[in-house]
Amino acid sequence: MFLPTKDWSLLRAPWFAAAFLMAWIAGFGNASAEPSKQNRANPSTIAKQTSKSHAITFASVDGDVQITSEFAGGRMNGCQQVSASEFAITIHPERDQINDSAWYAFRIDSTQPRDVCVRLNYVGGSHRYDPKVSRDGKTWMATPQWVTKRHPLGSEVELSIPLDGKPIWIAGQELIGGEVLQRWTDTLESLPYVNRSVIGQSVQGRPLHRLDITDADRPDYVFIVARQHPPEVSGAIGMMHFVETIADASPLSEQFRSRYCAAVVPMVNPDGVAQGHWRCNANGVDLNRDWAHFSQPETKAVVNQLLACRKTDDGRLCLFIDFHSTFDDVFYTTPPKANLFPQGFTDQWLGAIQGRFPAYEVNRKANHNLQRSTSKAYVARTLGVTAITYEFGDETDRETIRTVASGAAEEMMRLLVNLPAGTAEPSIADRGAAESTDLVAVGADPKR
Repeated sequence: MFLPTKDWSLLRAPWFAAAFLMAWIAGFGNASAEPSKQNRANPSTIAKQTSKSHAITFASVDGDVQITSEFAGGRMNGCQQVSASEFAITIHPERDQINDSAWYAFRIDSTQPRDVCVRLNYVGGSHRYDPKVSRDGKTWMATPQWVTKRHPLGSEVELSIPLDGKPIWIAGQELIGGEVLQRWTDTLESLPYVNRSVIGQSVQGRPLHRLDITDADRPDYVFIVARQHPPEVSGAIGMMHFVETIADASPLSEQFRSRYCAAVVPMVNPDGVAQGHWRCNANGVDLNRDWAHFSQPETKAVVNQLLACRKTDDGRLCLFIDFHSTFDDVFYTTPPKANLFPQGFTDQWLGAIQGRFPAYEVNRKANHNLQRSTSKAYVARTLGVTAITYEFGDETDRETIRTVASGAAEEMMRLLVNLPAGTAEPSIADRGAAESTDLVAVGADPKR
């Protein structure tokens, strides 16, 4: 069973489960990859390719169409040709029991112009990301109009794709992988006040990079991380604009850098990004659930850097920001009464952002996932420092992301340059029992 998908909000309506059951009873519940009788190809002409790998290449019977996920960030676990112009692609997560952030990415090569129908069949998940398309793998455009049908529970969608004889990349989000981040960090590192270092390696040996953006000899620190979860590209885009603002030539940025260092780890999970994972690193571990155990080389490397910032001579760790993506723009914070350093910063910062963009809703959710082993919970609970998970919506307009992220960076800098020098960080003991009570989770959202 499929439904038109012009209004995605319908999928969250409570009556969908009942509607789905009624459809099954009526005999319309078969959303498998098998073609219907009237469209079924001759068995001798059906081509099929399946693999446990996320990276495969499939060729149609006539050789006119080739579909591949054999590139960094690609994910396609199976492909079947079900008729002359219809293909069914299977998408599996990297492990069972995983957050439903179903990622897909593949390229279609064709020898001549034609229209094809591609069904995405999700195993262990449902459709989350509207397709983004690119002709060169670099410049991307959102094409939600290509989604023509959708299963009521999101387990299968149908894409109508016009081919023109040239390669076309189709993915859940823009492909911002290791090469793109390398070029971005190369550009920043060319600035005299930016230094890049390698702080460790991933499970598969990929380098974990850190950028230090400062003109100060003994700076205080703002620590920024991103891409713990591979598909969360809008968060990575926001992080890049945020960091670029810190590194620009404005008087405010120069004043900030004269006192502070922005320490940035732009991609915590390079293996997961390269392999097109939904959530985890190469060991199948959700890195943003490893911030109590530190069982993975990626989280070990990052926390060692974080702790080193706090122990540096006269320097202080003043703020921790972890960039992510979810369905809507939101700031996940600690409770408003939490006794964190700098005191009252979160309220002031979010208020400043709202004042700067009155037409933009600054959405705050406190008490979020504080019982889980997340980066935000660890920094707030263990270090007593303001920690915020900054999330951008999957489909938030990219120009809006640029504008808001850049403005948020400026408001952060404006507040911190006015923070009195020498203000002491609270020790864990100083924060006392009341703080411990504040940091007990209440109604955590399971999505993050």
